[in-house]
Amino acid sequence: MGEKPSRPLVPSPRMWWLVLGASLLLLYLVRSILPPFLIGIAAAYVLSPLVTHVQRRWRLPRAIAVLLLYLVLIGPLVVALIFFGPRFVVETRQLIVRSPVILGMLIEQAFGPGPFDLFGTVTTPRQIAFDLIGSVRESLGTPTTAIHVASAFAEFVLSAFLALIVSIYLLLDSERVGHFFIRLIPADRQIEVAAVSEEIHRTLGRYLLGELILIGIVSTASFLGLEFLFHLRYALPLAVATGFLEIIPFLGPVLAGSIAAALALLQGGPGLAVGIIVFYTVIRQVEDQIVMPVVVGRAVELHPILVIFAVLAGGALLGVLGTLLAVPVAASIKVMLDAWLPVLSPKETEIVPAAKRSEELTGS
Repeated sequence: MGEKPSRPLVPSPRMWWLVLGASLLLLYLVRSILPPFLIGIAAAYVLSPLVTHVQRRWRLPRAIAVLLLYLVLIGPLVVALIFFGPRFVVETRQLIVRSPVILGMLIEQAFGPGPFDLFGTVTTPRQIAFDLIGSVRESLGTPTTAIHVASAFAEFVLSAFLALIVSIYLLLDSERVGHFFIRLIPADRQIEVAAVSEEIHRTLGRYLLGELILIGIVSTASFLGLEFLFHLRYALPLAVATGFLEIIPFLGPVLAGSIAAALALLQGGPGLAVGIIVFYTVIRQVEDQIVMPVVVGRAVELHPILVIFAVLAGGALLGVLGTLLAVPVAASIKVMLDAWLPVLSPKETEIVPAAKRSEELTGS
């Protein structure tokens, strides 16, 4: 008498929650090694639609499509590093070395030349600046610091290489990875979960690609204005910092404008500083009213209060990395809630069940 085929073991909902909780706890415990993996995942999210388009357009193997796309993307970056890299390194180093002097001059302009009674010690802004410079130069000359700088640079190179490898593997095996996770879902929910996952993928892809384009636009516009309109020293590192600070909601643009205005105050006085503030305000308004709707569109529709809470919560949990991930994670949660929670119809008289929302997503 033959044996009956064994049924696949279907985990209970409680087991799923335990697995999810254990996974989140593990990720929290190993959060220090997550950045290169998260960057690789973000790159794969952004590039996956482009790879699929190239693959279908020219009927290429996916590996060839990935290789061509990375060559197209890395080529301009290499050219930019060749032309602007040396200047960026020199100006950044000068800005870091002179930062105590700049800080001392700002204190002097704000509070006067002193002397000040600081915790029982009479000192001046200039003296504070020179003491800081001496400490920095002394520390930079020690072998321990040199080893630390070298190890930090090596760690950065390895992290960048790891992020590249992760993104390549995910782009090559995106369908296999997607099918693997879908198989973990109960069979009666797989179609619904696949539809919601696809919507999350589209939302995050548009958001991340839009943020990258936004960084490039803001950095370029800032550099052109600081370099040719205001002739401000350290224009290149300031412009690059301005572009990347834009991705930090609320605080990033304010910090970027404050740094540029402070340097302008020292270089050209209050008139130049006011001009820089006006310039950054104009850039911000153009970005909010024109660039963001066109580049990012309606990819992330979150209430400002939710954005503020998400950014603060992300910063409290994971620091700067959590601040950067806050909005995409909140947007993903919103997509899931929109799909699975009952919502009011436009007339606000009829509750649309989650099942009907799922049918709208799947097109059935």
